[in-house]
Amino acid sequence: MTQTCDYLIIGGGSSGAVVAKRLAEKTSGRIILLEAGKSDEGDPAATDLKRLDEQTDDYDWGFKASTMTGAPPDLKYARARLLGGCANHNDCAFIRPPDSDFDNWDKLGATGWNAAAMAPYWQRIRDTITIENAPCHPVSRAFIEAGKELGLDEVDFSKEVKPGVGLFPLNARGRLRQSSSVAYLHPLASLPKHLEVWTGCMATRLLLNNGKAIGAETTRGEIHASKAVILACGSIQTPQLLMVSGLGPAAHLKAHGIAVVADLPHVGQHLQDHVAAPIVWETKEPVADWEICPFEATMMLKLDHDAPAPDILFHFGLRVREKYGDHPRLATHGPAVKASPNVTRAKSEGEVRLSGPTMAHQPVINLNYFSHPDDLALLLRAMRVTRKIGNTAAMRSICRAEIHPGPDVQSDEDWIDYIRNVCETVYHPCATAAIGKVVTPDLKVMGIESLFIADASVFPALITVNINSAVMMTAEKAADCVLGR
Repeated sequence: MTQTCDYLIIGGGSSGAVVAKRLAEKTSGRIILLEAGKSDEGDPAATDLKRLDEQTDDYDWGFKASTMTGAPPDLKYARARLLGGCANHNDCAFIRPPDSDFDNWDKLGATGWNAAAMAPYWQRIRDTITIENAPCHPVSRAFIEAGKELGLDEVDFSKEVKPGVGLFPLNARGRLRQSSSVAYLHPLASLPKHLEVWTGCMATRLLLNNGKAIGAETTRGEIHASKAVILACGSIQTPQLLMVSGLGPAAHLKAHGIAVVADLPHVGQHLQDHVAAPIVWETKEPVADWEICPFEATMMLKLDHDAPAPDILFHFGLRVREKYGDHPRLATHGPAVKASPNVTRAKSEGEVRLSGPTMAHQPVINLNYFSHPDDLALLLRAMRVTRKIGNTAAMRSICRAEIHPGPDVQSDEDWIDYIRNVCETVYHPCATAAIGKVVTPDLKVMGIESLFIADASVFPALITVNINSAVMMTAEKAADCVLGR
């Protein structure tokens, strides 16, 4: 039986949960929030940050990505499949983007998205969730002291983004994640009656009529929405859902037998991500268990003195997390730690494409890392700094030897070969349905009435820091856009 509602929100992740709650606060019509995965409520693997490793394969979509054009899709590209989305699937780093990121968005055509305009949305988030600095494991402290040996200041990154070394702010209250589902929706039984959260229900195609979005086909039947359909499926599946519904590059859709409703050539294009490469050191002693999560410490560098904000951000890991699955690149023979610098505002652009005409077909993800030469040049410089970190007295006190890439890698050519072989994602895809290219500054899909996008796919450009904070800010603003405010 066809269901009807006022607002249909597709995707119950970091953005969708926020939009749902804000619409429910400001309207009285029926709202349906769809989430293809299961509920996170009452599931400690989902909501207890310390228990992330208990999540099984069904918490994730199982996507694979190609790091570079022509490379096989070997990189595990984790995307959460549960209520709360990737904020229930990550290590909870949560840093407010620097003002320069939003001011750049405004310059790129996202009118009304400058830092001053976005400040109230950050305050809404601060009023809703708890942000605490990560604990400091003794090995994380050694990394911080190593940065100080190199002349960096210890910085409280919960207060400012600037070059320095310190602890990650976490969207967590102790071990309890402060994902948008936990902070905005729980307990589900106490939500207003006009807001319904449907888990285990996947949208398979948008329903479009005479240039207007009127609902979606789902695994539970058709749902019609009288006022708006809001996409919050993330930067991979939002463009995928648009394309299987006939909204995207016409030639690509026709190649998959999809009738073209609107030729939107930028859908799925301009994919940006934080590209990283690690250095791994084996430690003299086993690394003691961490209190909450294995990524406590970070370092930010400004290697280009004219950059508006740090151009390198590190994740220091108390363990080595292999991201290539069946094709491991970072084998170790004992306890080890790693430092992974990433290019904060990478310029390379990849794409999301279809492998078939339905949502059941996995998307083709080509990250196209280093297609812009500046990214590789900057990461090369960062790797040389990372080796200096390993040679400090603080790091030598805990580390036995650098094992990846190892001391034989010295020349630029050898470093570049290593970087290309081990480069990895920090899981921050964005810009695949960007403002000014696919949506207007008020997040309406160009040429389609009553269809909005409210996730990281609308970012006009990559931001300096981990993106979940900006995703939630985008969602807060999206709720206002949907209401015409």
